[in-house]
Amino acid sequence: MTSVRPSVPALRRGREHAAAAAREGVTLIDGLAFVISDGSGEMPPGPYGLVVRDTRHLTRLALTVAGLAPAPLVAALPSATSARFHGYLGLEGLGPDAPLEVERRRRIAPDGLDEEIVLRLWSVERVRVEVALETACDFADIFDLRRMRVGGVGSRPPVPAAVEDGALAFADADGALATRIAFDPVPETSDPSGRVTWTAELERGGSWRLGVSVRADGDGAEPVALGRPALVPDTSRRTAVRSEPPALARACRRAAADLDALSMPDALDPSRRLLAAGIPWFVALFGRDSIIASHQGRLLDPGRMAETLEALAARQGTVDDPANDEQPGKILHEVRLTRREWLGSGTTAGARPYYGSIDATPLFLMLYGTALRWGAEPAAVRRVAPAAWRALEWMRRHGDPDDDGLLEYRPTGPRSLANQSWKDSENAVQFPDGTLAKGPIAMVEVQGYAYRARRDLAEVLGWMGEEAEAAALVAEAEALRQTIRDRYWVEGSHGRPGYFAMALDGDKRRVDSVASNMGHLLWCGVPAPEEARQVAEHLAGPAMASGWGLRTLSADMAGFNPISYHVGSVWPHDTAIACEGLRRYGLDRAALRLAADLIEAAERFEDRLPELFGGHARAPGDVPIPYPSACRPQAWAAAVPPSLAAVLLGLEPDVPRGRIAIDPALPENLRSLDVWNVPFPGGVLSIDVDRRGPRLLSVPAGCVVELRPLTPPAGEEPA
Repeated sequence: MTSVRPSVPALRRGREHAAAAAREGVTLIDGLAFVISDGSGEMPPGPYGLVVRDTRHLTRLALTVAGLAPAPLVAALPSATSARFHGYLGLEGLGPDAPLEVERRRRIAPDGLDEEIVLRLWSVERVRVEVALETACDFADIFDLRRMRVGGVGSRPPVPAAVEDGALAFADADGALATRIAFDPVPETSDPSGRVTWTAELERGGSWRLGVSVRADGDGAEPVALGRPALVPDTSRRTAVRSEPPALARACRRAAADLDALSMPDALDPSRRLLAAGIPWFVALFGRDSIIASHQGRLLDPGRMAETLEALAARQGTVDDPANDEQPGKILHEVRLTRREWLGSGTTAGARPYYGSIDATPLFLMLYGTALRWGAEPAAVRRVAPAAWRALEWMRRHGDPDDDGLLEYRPTGPRSLANQSWKDSENAVQFPDGTLAKGPIAMVEVQGYAYRARRDLAEVLGWMGEEAEAAALVAEAEALRQTIRDRYWVEGSHGRPGYFAMALDGDKRRVDSVASNMGHLLWCGVPAPEEARQVAEHLAGPAMASGWGLRTLSADMAGFNPISYHVGSVWPHDTAIACEGLRRYGLDRAALRLAADLIEAAERFEDRLPELFGGHARAPGDVPIPYPSACRPQAWAAAVPPSLAAVLLGLEPDVPRGRIAIDPALPENLRSLDVWNVPFPGGVLSIDVDRRGPRLLSVPAGCVVELRPLTPPAGEEPA
């Protein structure tokens, strides 16, 4: 028999493949469990491994055959929960081709993972080789892993393994956490270091198989988090998107899979879904993230909006707790869904959410109105009404402590975030010279949300027959709209257009940096038409539009940094919101250019947009620059492709009034966009759009479609 020894050429080719594969990590997710490996399926030292309920239960899983790691060929992801890795090994003396093929089939489960390793031989000679797996477990928490990713620190020593009936068992010092790894067949050798071995004998055309099952236990997870039968999506009626070229359609399919994988049952009501914010750092419920992702994913799954509203209403603030930024009526910022104690957010098992968010509460009311227009069940709308009134009361009182009509934040507790809008990093709010603003801070987009929240709640109240209250809210909203325009508008000078300052500081001075925040005002309908036109000039200009999306901060500002978290990077959801706002004002040229940029960025990121990426200026032949610790998948980034599809259709339903408006526009890099089976109470909406115009295929019963001709891309004449 011949032992496996790669020849020199095989080793050289293997290293080249490995270098390419290592650049692309592979992430699988199922609820509160996820696994991250490199492109070959290996879990090397660093922020890799199996994480279940915010604890790493498998630190290392390394395969060798005859002492050598297989050279990777390709990784395939049939779904968000499964992957297949293909590799090979050369055999010395058996010709130039690689005769030994290695395949790894991995599937994530809510409580662990299962893997099948298959060796296949294509040599005419039989071989006998040692197969070894090196395993390790350190029970690091998710924040340890984040420190490893960002700074290379935070690692913990692995715990020794106990050998039990051929399986490996790991336990932490106090016995609260446990991991068990079982093998089929049982290893021939096992040791406390976590190394196990077998002898494989193969002949031509034959195969050798090894099954590996890893299960996490002992961290006190709610039992409901382990069962998902109620959440299996009905793909037979799912909204389908087709586009030509197919990049947007592929990204929408990936979005549907990722949003399914990020979903989990709500322990307070197992029939209701929660949406985790992102992998790997934020497998938790975030108010802002779940609201925006539910809104942006509405084309695929309108029902998620009502589920999100009810889940957040069930956790709405009830007391005044400065140590946790909680106030009555306030919508939470974050709640971890495990029983480990978290110093970072101060939450334990969902018993004490952290409420340090200034914008989640008005966004909650905005989603309330959107859910109604998209056909939410009347009973669900009525169930949320008491929480909506409490949210409005919070905006009027606690959210506006100085009674000037504006929502503002000031950290109140030892754990409080310094900044509490969506741009919540320490340096996110700065003047044009880079000086940081001092609080209390009133962010401009938050005021836009507060305006739109009142308009949306008024719409729901009108639907409920409470006309007087609705009219009073509309008047209140219009007064706030004028206040925003008066206090935040910065007049243009020296030939430059005007714009909205990003914030007011504690002295009520305008923080007059040019930033993406004002794009959210367009989404909310705050600016006058001429103001909107000037805002669009900034958003479409070279200082803000990177060529891949919208920068969070203008490149003309002193603090601009393209690889920062919030002062120059590109956040896809931020750009998508600006696209929606630009279309609201008929500013289609800027909207379509930004949409085209996002579609091309998604294609470069293999159809899965990350949480954020670099704000570097695009040049011919460029690719977008990844941000080193970005979540991928991340909920509101995953929801961007279906959001773009809805925005490009100009789809604005008003189910209570029996109307659906469609105002299509296609960017230059999209020849056609077809969307089928958008669910509404009276049936489904299906529409095809190409350069000749839109064509309705099906309309929900009880609705009249107002269909406008296609808006052509800039420079084109209508067909």
